[in-house]
Amino acid sequence: MNKYLSFSPFYFFCLYCMVYIGYSIMANYILFDDALYYDAFGEIIGAERMEEFIEQKKFYQKFGYLFIPLLLLLRPFYTALCLTTGALLSEQNLTFGQGFNVALKADATFLFEVMIRINYFSIVGANSLQEINTPLFSLLHWIGTDNIEPLLSYPLNILSVFELIYWILLALFVSVYTQKKFWRSFWFVLTTYGIGLLLLIIAVIYTTSILF
Repeated sequence: MNKYLSFSPFYFFCLYCMVYIGYSIMANYILFDDALYYDAFGEIIGAERMEEFIEQKKFYQKFGYLFIPLLLLLRPFYTALCLTTGALLSEQNLTFGQGFNVALKADATFLFEVMIRINYFSIVGANSLQEINTPLFSLLHWIGTDNIEPLLSYPLNILSVFELIYWILLALFVSVYTQKKFWRSFWFVLTTYGIGLLLLIIAVIYTTSILF
């Protein structure tokens, strides 16, 4: 675990981005075929404009890969901010750099989830865009999007097996820096990142209720 945390965050992030972009390219060429877009947007846009829509999507998709590194930084940055703010208030020995390293290394959990999901749907196929974009081991996937209110989609999407693994890794990595026992570190994660995640969920639900 110490060797994993001591590995350069810069090189780790570069490797993370390369793997993520590689799987994104694979997904776009194998999974996201035109038929799924016709099923999702055909009635809204109209058949005549769908070809133009798909061509524009493919054109801008190439530029979208450039923004993936920035998007991948958002969750580790937010998590590190939650952890170090909590450490400051509780006088824990955890710097922002350490918190960011913890969050970044634990974030690999979600990379594995994406890899499993893309490989799974590459084998069995998918019926909709929503199905591909929903984590396999989340409550949203098990319940189904047709059976819930739209406002609950985001929190149910967050609640997953991989989110639990993420919390466990955060606690394990924090305990390395703070020299605290696992359960004390898990409580620390619960009262810092957990509160931050709850606030984020509330913000997303509130924004969704206004827009939709």
